[in-house]
Amino acid sequence: MTQEFRNQLEALRQRFITSLPERARHLDNIWGYLRHMNWSLQGFAALQQFVQKQGEAGASYGLPELRAAATQLEDFLAELHELERSFGGQEYARLEEHVKHLSQVMMATAQGIAAKDSLPAPIEKHAYPDADGKLLFLIDPDRTLAALCSAYLRRVGFSVEYFETPQQCMQRLYQESPDAILLDPDFERAGLQALGSLHQIKELVPPNTPIVLMSGRTDVNAKLRALRAGSSDYLIKPLDMNRLIDRLLQIITQHNRTYKVMIVDDDPDMAALESEILRYAGMDVISVHQPLQSLQQAAQFNPDLVILDIHMPDINGMELAVLLRQDPQFLLLPIVFVTADTDTRLHNTIKALGVNAILTKPFEATELIRICEQALTQTSALKSRVARVTQHTQLPQKINRSYFFSALEDEINSSAQGEYTSALYYISIDKLTELSQQLGMVELITLHDQFCQRLDESIGSDEQWIDLSNMVTCILAGKRSAEFHRQRCEQLRRHLNTQPYTAHNQPIALAVNTGIVLLTPLLGSANQALLCAEQAFEGNLAPQEQQNLPDSKLESAIPVLTKIEPDFSHIVFSRDLSLAFQPIISLEDSRIEHFSVLLRLQGEGGEAIAAKQFLSRINKPVQRIELDRWVLQQAVSAIANNSATREQATLFIHLAEDTLQQSTFFSFTANVLRSSRLRGAERLVFMLEENWVLNHLHQTREIARALHDIQCGICLTRAGENPAIVDVMDKLALDYLRLSPSLTNTGNNAALLESLISAATQRGAKVIATQIENSRNLSSLWLQGVRLFEGFFIQPPDEGFHLQNDIIFAKEFVQGNGFSSQ
Repeated sequence: MTQEFRNQLEALRQRFITSLPERARHLDNIWGYLRHMNWSLQGFAALQQFVQKQGEAGASYGLPELRAAATQLEDFLAELHELERSFGGQEYARLEEHVKHLSQVMMATAQGIAAKDSLPAPIEKHAYPDADGKLLFLIDPDRTLAALCSAYLRRVGFSVEYFETPQQCMQRLYQESPDAILLDPDFERAGLQALGSLHQIKELVPPNTPIVLMSGRTDVNAKLRALRAGSSDYLIKPLDMNRLIDRLLQIITQHNRTYKVMIVDDDPDMAALESEILRYAGMDVISVHQPLQSLQQAAQFNPDLVILDIHMPDINGMELAVLLRQDPQFLLLPIVFVTADTDTRLHNTIKALGVNAILTKPFEATELIRICEQALTQTSALKSRVARVTQHTQLPQKINRSYFFSALEDEINSSAQGEYTSALYYISIDKLTELSQQLGMVELITLHDQFCQRLDESIGSDEQWIDLSNMVTCILAGKRSAEFHRQRCEQLRRHLNTQPYTAHNQPIALAVNTGIVLLTPLLGSANQALLCAEQAFEGNLAPQEQQNLPDSKLESAIPVLTKIEPDFSHIVFSRDLSLAFQPIISLEDSRIEHFSVLLRLQGEGGEAIAAKQFLSRINKPVQRIELDRWVLQQAVSAIANNSATREQATLFIHLAEDTLQQSTFFSFTANVLRSSRLRGAERLVFMLEENWVLNHLHQTREIARALHDIQCGICLTRAGENPAIVDVMDKLALDYLRLSPSLTNTGNNAALLESLISAATQRGAKVIATQIENSRNLSSLWLQGVRLFEGFFIQPPDEGFHLQNDIIFAKEFVQGNGFSSQ
């Protein structure tokens, strides 16, 4: 069935490609109208929408040249519109050039001379059992894109009815009501005017029927107009089909399900009152008057929300909340406390547990219903965000590509020359190009899926892997001897070579080969490590001369870089250095307002070298202070010159401790801030490492005092590597606490982690977690009070400021629907 579905997708792509000549003529007609007849805003909007649709189609159908040409034209049109440039002269010539280029690409694609990428991976037919029998109405003016979307939706069990216009759908709604409606409002020459039809559609369906809008428009105004018109969600095209299906099922379930609530209170009268109120709101409620029985009752009832009293016999509400959350089944269970106790310190302690809300008696019935509904919505939204942020695959040992390269960078930077070291294995097959031409892309993808499945089954507990492309994979292996890595690679090669594979329903033999590179700081970057591993693989494609090497020469068969000391004495800051900005993301907010400043050195080959690779070799104090001042000035200029970051964004800067101990540095920083257009406190936050702070407590307090005097903040980084830090938290006026990855990822010291987070939040410091490995870690940290997350795995750094994280909602919509925390 998977192959049949692949064939169906390929047939849909071919149908779209066949339509491209007609689309190219349509483009020429729109352009001719604008050029010769009338340059109107309506015609301009029609051109924008048409081009946008071609970009969506190019992305959806794996046609990179079409997507690139459409995107270039779309960007230029957006620039003309935003800058209100007149249509004439150079702008006319450039626009005509873009239009002709897109038309040429469309014709070249139709003729089969343009590149094709792999189509999105097929979704397993039984991956979404809840989709079976659900009826969807799909409204989209583009039949080809609608056909692709329908194919994926039907694949997992949805029944889909397609309509080209809202009016056609409304005629059908008189006869039947669907479980959900998908609507693309971007009808040609209508802008978002189709939103008017949304109100008419809502009048024809039951009040709980979700309507999801999908559009290629990414601007906030479009999203807000759509959401305020009454849509349940707004998804950006080209669509991620897995995410679309997840969101549809989530919304349908939210609208149709009856939520189960368990009330634990030793006062039967109070429990009865709360039960009656929530049953009136349509919830299924049970009450437990013996708190010690609540864990057993929870396992049987499987509640969606729990309401706890604080003061109860045998076990109090806080202890019960901790026990509930320790069960993996209830890791994200929303918890609401109802209490007559108004002690502020007690409330702070409860909040530190990561509960959703505290309701003080006496309360109004509407307030209890509102808080419970809000807690359920928050948890549903959190689960969705966690899933989107982590994006783990279904193969147990395969991990997110961004995280893989982040982990690889860390291994390179933390490894030391010695008997044991980590290694990167490069695994692929001989004559890959010939095999690809022989099988064709669709069959090669099928073979690649088999190859990955066989590899995942043989991966060890200290190994993680990714696939770089079809039939090309990499493994990050833990610290072992060079001999162990050689034997392990040989074991994997033999295992993969002996596994059964099929192509075109016939058995096929693969010649698998490997390459190894030992990871040391001399590699410099993940890209360099990958290049060395690939070169080792290519070297092994020659006759296997190394297989009979004596043991004394085995280690020399694995490439290890020789030490080359770069000369940093002639660095020109403006020429050789650049800054990148690592987003620090809140799961509760769609807008990114915190960024770490990363310093990069341009290598001889143009590659970016991380700061930790070269800063330690700048041993002249004067040069390091000059460098830190340059970094500060460049970072402030970057944030001040960007209108989107000028008012709100905060920068985290890691400078040398010697620089921060210079009394003149603070006056220099104050002058830089005064001369910029930045306003407000804590726009700059300076980071100090935990080890240095523990050895220099007096200097740390002086630095913190001086920074606060000039309205800057201080952040303790790599927190938790030394348990002694907890004992000195009271002596440090911290604004932020950045947890050590070793503390958040290993789970070996949960008590220390809990103590650190609790100590920080009680003192008003915000906690940042980095390098999160999986959704369970992310969820657990969020529930303990961590609100900020940073790292390649979450969102990679960039030379510019990207203010939108993976949450597609506008900030105002998120807050308006209660997605933000209490």
